[in-house]
Amino acid sequence: MRKISGDAELLGLSRDSGIVSLIPKVAYSAETEDDVAAGIREATAEGLSVTARGGGTSIPSQSVGRGAILLQARRRAKVLPDGTVECEPGIVKAELNGILSGAGRWMPVDPSSYASCTVGGMLANNSAGVRTMKYGSTIDFVKALRAVVPGEPAAQVHPLPLEEALRADARTRRIASLIVENEKDIRQDQPKVTKNSSGYRLEKAIHDGILDLPKLLVGSEGTLCVFTEATLATRAPPKWRLLLIVESTLEELNRVASAFKIHSPSGLELVDKSVFRIMNRWEKISRYSRTDSPYLVFCEFDGDSGDFRAKAEELAESNVASFDPSVLTLPSEITQAWEARSEVLSIAQEIRKGSKTLVPGVEDLTAPPDRLADLVALLMEEFGKRGLEYISYGHAGDANLHARPLLDVSEERGRAVLDELMEECFEAVWKMGGTMTGEHGDGMLRARFVEKQYPKTYWIMREIKDLFDPRGVLNPGVKIA
Repeated sequence: MRKISGDAELLGLSRDSGIVSLIPKVAYSAETEDDVAAGIREATAEGLSVTARGGGTSIPSQSVGRGAILLQARRRAKVLPDGTVECEPGIVKAELNGILSGAGRWMPVDPSSYASCTVGGMLANNSAGVRTMKYGSTIDFVKALRAVVPGEPAAQVHPLPLEEALRADARTRRIASLIVENEKDIRQDQPKVTKNSSGYRLEKAIHDGILDLPKLLVGSEGTLCVFTEATLATRAPPKWRLLLIVESTLEELNRVASAFKIHSPSGLELVDKSVFRIMNRWEKISRYSRTDSPYLVFCEFDGDSGDFRAKAEELAESNVASFDPSVLTLPSEITQAWEARSEVLSIAQEIRKGSKTLVPGVEDLTAPPDRLADLVALLMEEFGKRGLEYISYGHAGDANLHARPLLDVSEERGRAVLDELMEECFEAVWKMGGTMTGEHGDGMLRARFVEKQYPKTYWIMREIKDLFDPRGVLNPGVKIA
């Protein structure tokens, strides 16, 4: 295990992709699984908290802390005969994609930050991506985990028959009992959305007569354990893809999305053209822009048999044709288009106006899929009445929009505006049946609101936190306030 204590290196670990900056006291780079346990043990003995960090792509500030930062240099991945893949948490998703491709396999979850985010971070955050509406989020691909809990060696975590879980060790028994006894409240507290990264996923923990502890740990943002290995399901890649790109105004978005969703796409994305224009990257999307409409809608279809022609004919004979889409069929063209879409976030983070930057807070609001237009209207109203410039893009198929206002949150007034914006938008989204974060997680930014999102079951989440981490060593202030 390498210990990092140099000022320059620690300063480099004080920020991630969020707005919180905290300089840690020390950092550890774990070379082995035993190093992970040793790092937690040493930090605890020194009275320090432990924050596991992957690629530093966290938006709501999950990977910064004042105590010890734990890095993992471990990036092995192995495709098994049954098609699953065992991988260590330090591997970057883009690297994993290459390994899987070489084995003729595919794991569909690709966040915009796939070129730099690690699998460990994806597990901690329950990351999603452009194809979530068809294939699901990270949580849907996790078969088993290895993890370190403070004060314990690394252990395998896998699903158990519920009857067996109720006779297992004290922690497992208590978790099973909590979820079984409060199933009704858990169900009532769940947002009516297709993606969610807020709180602990209690509703996923018991299904088909089993206690699925891996699904409880996925999305826990480093507050319950530190992952050391994951076994992930994969699938054969689709035989064909077809991508249609249309231009739209926000007011037309609901009509466009509804027309496409009838035909069961794998992805339906909203891209803000202004991001590329402001940052002089127009060449990235110029070929897809033929009007002054401010948005592009990317709609992808894929299939496991035949080719794209039948789907293309179906779309050509539908009302989708009235939108005059650009139609991409060549794999190279489709890849290039998706790469342009994936650049939106990194480009947006470069936008400045004096001391103002595009800040997170309400950047991951998610409504029930049929409330997309209401979510768009909410954002326009809340930003408009405050006179805020902003950008908006995201996952139209899941009604998950990434909207960021230009604010200077280093000043008290700017932070007050952001706090007010968060409170009002969250309340409105909850009333719709939505969630304050569909894929970015709670982090430090939203931890104080988790109890309001889950009024009936937050106490269960707190007890689960205490069962795994009674001393509050892991990522304090993240997810559970």
